[in-house]
Amino acid sequence: MIYFLLIALLFVGCTKKETPVSKQTVHLSIQAEPATLDPRKARDLDSHVILHMLFCGLVRETVDGTIEPSLAEKIEITEDGTQFIFHLRKTNWSNGKPLTANDFVFSWSSLLDPHFVSDVAYHLYPIQNAKRVKLGELPASSLGVSAPNDQTLCVQLEKPTPYFLNLLTLPAFSPISEEIVRSNPNWALQPNTLISNGPFKVQNWRHADQLQLLKNGQYWESNVVQLEGVDLSVVTPDTALRLFEEKKLDWMGSPLSTLPVDAITKLKDVKKNPFLATGFCRLNVLHDPISSVQLRRALALSINRTAIVEHLLKGGQTVATSLVPKEMGLGAGYFDQNLNLARSLMQELTTPVSPIVISYYNNERNALIAQTLQRQWQENLNLNVEIEAVEPKVFFQKISQKKYQIAIGSWTADFNDPINFLEVFKSKDNGTNNTGWENQEYIELLNRSALCNNKEERKQILRRAEEILMDEMPIIPIYHFALNYVKNEKLSNVYLSPQGHLDLRTASFK
Repeated sequence: MIYFLLIALLFVGCTKKETPVSKQTVHLSIQAEPATLDPRKARDLDSHVILHMLFCGLVRETVDGTIEPSLAEKIEITEDGTQFIFHLRKTNWSNGKPLTANDFVFSWSSLLDPHFVSDVAYHLYPIQNAKRVKLGELPASSLGVSAPNDQTLCVQLEKPTPYFLNLLTLPAFSPISEEIVRSNPNWALQPNTLISNGPFKVQNWRHADQLQLLKNGQYWESNVVQLEGVDLSVVTPDTALRLFEEKKLDWMGSPLSTLPVDAITKLKDVKKNPFLATGFCRLNVLHDPISSVQLRRALALSINRTAIVEHLLKGGQTVATSLVPKEMGLGAGYFDQNLNLARSLMQELTTPVSPIVISYYNNERNALIAQTLQRQWQENLNLNVEIEAVEPKVFFQKISQKKYQIAIGSWTADFNDPINFLEVFKSKDNGTNNTGWENQEYIELLNRSALCNNKEERKQILRRAEEILMDEMPIIPIYHFALNYVKNEKLSNVYLSPQGHLDLRTASFK
């Protein structure tokens, strides 16, 4: 058997003497408390950002976008790309107890338990038998994961998966403590039971108010962590702006909150970083009149995206004429505003279009986008359009139950590969799809891409898949995001990735 070895890089701290400062706790704002701090359930960006502070996985992404070992000290991969052997460092949980390879086996197996409710189980489906275990067709013992000893984790894949190491950076692949979870099913809700293994641990959690993190002395690389803690305050964007101006916040804006739209042009030194995320309209193709593909295309062709990004958002966003951001390599654009064609499609409809309702998660940016779309569709297509502001929990419930017509939505890359966007809509049963749309050719193309080792050929396959998605329009792309934020000028060595992950491992105040 032939193996390729990935050897961990050792980072040595700078020996230059710095003037000591008393403040080493960073204060951040967040618009709402994280939906969950159980890595097996996390779907939203806020939860992902905080979980990356609390948990450490087998690998991690570096500043230049490459993947390096983290909790795994060495990784062996068979030549055919289907078997991975991870040799783990000797590390502890935040409560001082040893972390073993079996914690990974337990975490992944419990996520794939048919009775465990999670929208992110599909991330593990490249693992042998993972999907069939989740569907209850096979027992957990058939899952292609094993721990022959405390420091060795063996993983067998269904088939070669070019992006598997990228997948491992997701919270879903983090370990959780079997001992803690078995003793308390609600372990992820309270500080004293939320045991983690990352650079920080939970010190205090006043739900809907404040989440306080403390440096985790048991973290395997704790010597590089300079911060004493991280304080996250749940406040509105307007309140966050006031606190920042009063120097009570060190970071405001992306990825955990949004800058008030008016403030983007007024604040000094607003950072505008690339962000692998797309804002779109999600369309319920099972609901009349949205079931008409002609109507969906007409809606897409009648949007003035340039006006939205330049005069409404004003934060470095770019026009989206495809789902996948161009930075991810597909480089395709499928449409832009074309009022003549949009109106021609409307004239071909055989039945009158009943009133259309746009639903949105109630915040300032979504409200402005919904109001703009309402106005453009009324003026350009002579449609009767209503808008509906919904509180977060109710909104996501409406989406998952498909009790909507059009909804303002978005998708953020979990890892840097186009498949991460395209697989969202692979199956109508995906917990991330929620449009009722499915296309067999689209499914087959995504399956083919997983078997393709030629990068250019794989890109062509994925581009064809995106063409199908854009032709049938279960979603209407509007803009690609940018990360807008302001920070304390003394806060340094913070890495904000294009996926929106805020890495504070080496951050400090100078």
